Amino acid sequence: MSDFEGQYEAGQFEAVVTLLGGRARTARDYTLLGLSLLNTGRLEEAELALTRASLLGDPEGQVELGNVLRLLGRFEEAVAHLGTVTPDLSGELHLRALRWWGVAEFQAGQTAEGLRRVERAWHGYVALGDEEFTARVTVSLAQMYTLLGNPRRAKLLLSEAVAVLPALPDPAPRLSALRNLLELQIAYGEFAEARETLGQAKQTLREADSPRLRALLLTSEAELLRLTGDYAAYVRVLEELRPLADDLQDHNLRVWVISRHAEHLSLVGQHGRAVDTLLSFGSVPADWPAELWATSGVLARRRGDAAGAAAELERAAGMFRDAGCLPELVRVQLHHAAAALHLRQEGTVTAALKEALTHMLRLRQLGEFRPDLEELSELLHYAVLEPEIAPYMEPLLDRLAHLAGAPTLPEDGAIAVQVQTLGRETVHKDGEEVRFTYGGTVAVLVSIALRPGRTRAEMQLDLFPEKDAKSGAAYMRQCLKELRDRLGPQIIRFEGPHQAPRYALGREVHVDLDLHHLKEALVRGEMARALALYRGPFLPDLEDSEWAQGVRDEALLALTLELRRQIANAGAEGDHRRVVLLANQYLRVDPHEPEVLELRLRAAETFAPPHELARYTADLRRMFN
Repeated sequence: MSDFEGQYEAGQFEAVVTLLGGRARTARDYTLLGLSLLNTGRLEEAELALTRASLLGDPEGQVELGNVLRLLGRFEEAVAHLGTVTPDLSGELHLRALRWWGVAEFQAGQTAEGLRRVERAWHGYVALGDEEFTARVTVSLAQMYTLLGNPRRAKLLLSEAVAVLPALPDPAPRLSALRNLLELQIAYGEFAEARETLGQAKQTLREADSPRLRALLLTSEAELLRLTGDYAAYVRVLEELRPLADDLQDHNLRVWVISRHAEHLSLVGQHGRAVDTLLSFGSVPADWPAELWATSGVLARRRGDAAGAAAELERAAGMFRDAGCLPELVRVQLHHAAAALHLRQEGTVTAALKEALTHMLRLRQLGEFRPDLEELSELLHYAVLEPEIAPYMEPLLDRLAHLAGAPTLPEDGAIAVQVQTLGRETVHKDGEEVRFTYGGTVAVLVSIALRPGRTRAEMQLDLFPEKDAKSGAAYMRQCLKELRDRLGPQIIRFEGPHQAPRYALGREVHVDLDLHHLKEALVRGEMARALALYRGPFLPDLEDSEWAQGVRDEALLALTLELRRQIANAGAEGDHRRVVLLANQYLRVDPHEPEVLELRLRAAETFAPPHELARYTADLRRMFN
């Protein structure tokens, strides 16, 4: 083994580049130089070295040239090259060539052929008994299963790979497995698990001297920050990633970073900078990948160019559909539907939403669409009351409540807490649920948020009037202590005399209440958002509180009044189908209202089939029997 080989096997890639740069002579020299450049993220230089190695006849150089072409986004070239060299190879190199050939085919949109070829490589490695290389191919298979909508299979494969792949001497395969597992956990809202996996990945990254691996992990970290609402940190990571992506010239990485950076700029109203960022990709729009067309369409919609947005989003949807990229297709079709709604193209809205909602129901990964659903509340409002789309929305309503109300962002340094009070009592801090021992702790927090400046005794009488003064005071102290222990000592502050202090939220505390979002949605007439948020009565576990009952009555009255208003408007316009849909939603929250039952039946008589009329008639009769 040459010194170069030994240093390469030990993972000393920069040393190999230093020693062989400008001094490579043999085919093997050029292969080692190319592989070392590849491992340090210098793809364009790696392509040159591996092209020389390939032309000089080194089999490994020929295989890895195909891999570099794939990483540069030149999928068709990679497929053609690997198709030419693979038949003449044998052993591990033949299996490696099959792997990269299949991955390149998959990325080029030939999903079935690509999957079959990678599975052949996987079977071959299993037969060889090489656990580490088997685990490496397992990661490629898991990525494919993720894109094809089989996350359970992907998670199983990735967990197996993480258990096998070592951190030394080459940490890249282990990092790839951890990063793919992290991305799955993020997509399915498993944020606590994702943070743990991110920690393992960062620990493994310490063993790697690779800007490319660091950049790829940063993309996953950025997505975790975006979905958990830490937008300040998200922007910092994007700004760190941008120059890295440009230096590395990794096609997929540049597409991702430029798309996300442009989208963020447009979201905060910097439309000119957003377009400039998108165009900095370099190629003419005709050669753009689907991700950039999708981003361009979203940018156009946000700056008011609905017609341009619809055309670009429709183009992106076709490309994602052909490639089998379902989560990306869902997102594009949501924005496409929103653009078409602005243009009053009801047929396009219905078709795009049906496709998006069908895939959402099948994928069951709503978390990654949260920012889009928050932004497109008008579209949700439209969808839940459209006869052709409403059946698709019904199964999603219960899962949309935490998505449909965008929390107000706290100032830097503030404690942010999300509290659900309607139909259930839960508290989340930094995206994770906080559980309490005492049943009244959530009610105490909500009381302080809604009515600051009250004493313990006043709050106890409001919340727990069934307790006597002594036991009530002790219980209040326990609840307040638990709030400080679980959410931080800054969560509550008090002022006034020691014996009867008055309580308020800490000055750096932001409590985000679903009750506030319900009121906001009703003021704006956003019925889909209101129905998603209203899961039941306010603080349902608080049984003897007149104050809580008053808030319950007020929330229910506001919701039913807005539903009645919209029912009356739809009836006046002769939109009988919408009357029935609105009445159905009304009866979900107040099932014993004879007037609404009768309105629903009268509207249904104009269009509904006999079995539906029979059901509505029976419901009305039960009210009078």
